[in-house]
Amino acid sequence: MSAQTGSWVEIPVGEAPQWVADFLASGQMRVLSTITGYQEGERIGIVYHFVHRETGGLNLRVFVPLAAPTLLSISPVLPAALLYEREIQDLLGVTFEGILDPRRLILPEEFPEGVYPLRSDYHYHGTEEKETPGQPGGKAE
Repeated sequence: MSAQTGSWVEIPVGEAPQWVADFLASGQMRVLSTITGYQEGERIGIVYHFVHRETGGLNLRVFVPLAAPTLLSISPVLPAALLYEREIQDLLGVTFEGILDPRRLILPEEFPEGVYPLRSDYHYHGTEEKETPGQPGGKAE
């Protein structure tokens, strides 16, 4: 496997951990810059962004179906991916099988299950504004 500067490679859904392990072992990629996720119609794209001082960067992209967004975690191979995977799990609802720590990262524990703020079907309805004593506009009890 060789990476060109700024290259994009689409990988099959079940092969992300092996691709990452192979690239790390080859010495071509040194740093996981970030992992991003986005919804594209009826699928979710996950992009692993790697950088290397001499060779530039590599973006590994994998798609999972929106109806069953499950992907193998790369955190057992690359522990630095853990927080990114937890964030994507919270905000897009992708389940990372084999993740080292599946706890929520961004959303509070009481946030409704099955509601994902970065999906296109998410609609914020807000909450009633509470008046707080001692604050501008607040009422004393």
